[in-house]
Amino acid sequence: MNEIEVIQAEQLSSLPEVQELEDTRSKFLAVALTVKVTDQKSLVNANAFFLDADARIKAIDEKLDPKRELAYRAYQEWLKLIKELKDPYLKAKAYLNGQVTAYHQEIEKKRREEEEIARQTAIKEEMDRRKTEEEARIAQAAELEKAGANEEAEALVAETVEENQKPIEIYVPPAATPKAELEGATVKVYWSAEVTDLRALCRAVAEGKAAIACIEANMTVLNAQARSLKKELNIPGVRAISTSSMAATGRRNAA
Repeated sequence: MNEIEVIQAEQLSSLPEVQELEDTRSKFLAVALTVKVTDQKSLVNANAFFLDADARIKAIDEKLDPKRELAYRAYQEWLKLIKELKDPYLKAKAYLNGQVTAYHQEIEKKRREEEEIARQTAIKEEMDRRKTEEEARIAQAAELEKAGANEEAEALVAETVEENQKPIEIYVPPAATPKAELEGATVKVYWSAEVTDLRALCRAVAEGKAAIACIEANMTVLNAQARSLKKELNIPGVRAISTSSMAATGRRNAA
């Protein structure tokens, strides 16, 4: 039996010395756990069983302790083997994670830029439309004034002002660049805080602009705020930073 086989749980109970100890244990417990101390005779009996139990504990140590070191060495070898088998795959995952997240960040940046361009274009088109409509209405109002329809002209001007004060509603088309799709994995973004100016942070605390203590930076609180607010974090002397990492989801499309 080699060292690794020794630590297999299903084989431990089949060792002869273990079987012997288990056989005598059942017989001992069947009597010892029924002892009731009510007089001197039963006291002597209980005392004898107590000493017997103590002796059996020492016998277990004497029989099995020599194998404890063997089992521990086997356990250490087992951990070493697992590490050796895993390490190449962990290195591969780390490398592939770097490749995927870098590409994913590049694609997402490109998509955000395209979406922002589309948003600004849509806003400009809406503003141009409103301006053209405003000019047309003002011209129409001027014609109404010339015709003596002052109330109608004023109503048209008021309507134009009201329309211009309404929130801009636009449709932003999807980015032309498709998302970087992954199967069975996802790219997670993790946010944390970085203190860039402790003095500025402490001044903000003193002025009541940041609800944290400032003997030193409370990174637990700052990191929690960074995770919550992400790039919207706005504390003097602190900035939010993000890192990306792949994570397996366990969901893969059927072949």
